[in-house]
Amino acid sequence: MERTKERNIWEVLQSFQIWPERIEKKGKVYKVYSQGRVYACKETSVRKGNKLHALFSFLYYKGFYRFVPVFPANTGQYAVYKDHKLYYLMPWLEGVKRQADSGHTVKMFRELARLHFLTSRDLKIEKERIREHFEKTSLQWKREIAFLDKWIERCEQKWYMSPFEWGFVRYYNEFRNAYHYALYTLEQWKIKIEEERKWRSVLLHGSLSPDHFLTDDQGYGYFINFERSRFGAPYQDLLPFFSEVLRTWSAQHDDCLNWLKSYIKNFPFTDAEMLLFKSYFSQPGYIIRLLNRYETRRVANHELVYSKLLEQEYWRLKNTEYVISRLESQKNKEEGGI
Repeated sequence: MERTKERNIWEVLQSFQIWPERIEKKGKVYKVYSQGRVYACKETSVRKGNKLHALFSFLYYKGFYRFVPVFPANTGQYAVYKDHKLYYLMPWLEGVKRQADSGHTVKMFRELARLHFLTSRDLKIEKERIREHFEKTSLQWKREIAFLDKWIERCEQKWYMSPFEWGFVRYYNEFRNAYHYALYTLEQWKIKIEEERKWRSVLLHGSLSPDHFLTDDQGYGYFINFERSRFGAPYQDLLPFFSEVLRTWSAQHDDCLNWLKSYIKNFPFTDAEMLLFKSYFSQPGYIIRLLNRYETRRVANHELVYSKLLEQEYWRLKNTEYVISRLESQKNKEEGGI
């Protein structure tokens, strides 16, 4: 730990009436030992830290207590300002570090559903806003399809393609099909939301991860790291998590289905929400970003590195396709009364 940072932490802790015996740096958190107790001291920006007090008061008011509490300083404030940063103090809880622990993740999704349920609000939405969102999103996705088409045309005109280009040609149709499914589902969402004429706003955690859901000695789970929390649609907490989990090699990922079922059991999607979730979930915008990086960012072993990244994104596509197909199968069974 740098001496200046260490001195800052010691001075901050005195504002909480804590005199540390030992301080350890654990990622972005400082683990503080004092008089037989262990604390977590977190540094954040002023902009993010200022909203934490209001956020926690709001959660208490709504009846949601599954977050690690923040201790007040001797001034009564929940954060201490030092060298253009804010610091806040919490009890130290031992988290489950292995993201493969499915039971831990099921519990996290159950508590996320409670968070969304307790903070949800029904808001009216005008047809004009629906139309604007649909047209803007579908136009962007159609432009991305056109970008894929230009890439395939350019590849097929070459006498000799690079290994990366060969891989792209091999997977092109599957990425394109995913775009068409996303557009079709977005059209179905437009029809359904125009019937419902309302959408739900919830308090988002903003950085969903098993590393941000800790357990105590009794097995109770608590969220940490609300610095990116904001109001939005429920799927905005789910999509980044699933997209990252599915960015791996071939697997059926039934765990993802169980996590999603745990969430939906406690906070069911409306028909429109499920359609929009599937639309955004299936849209493979990551392949566009990869193609742009391939063209603009040269790296050592360029072809090898980007060919491996292409394989990784292809398996993200296939893993997502598996989860979507299971959701569609479940929907068909429910509609058929099976």
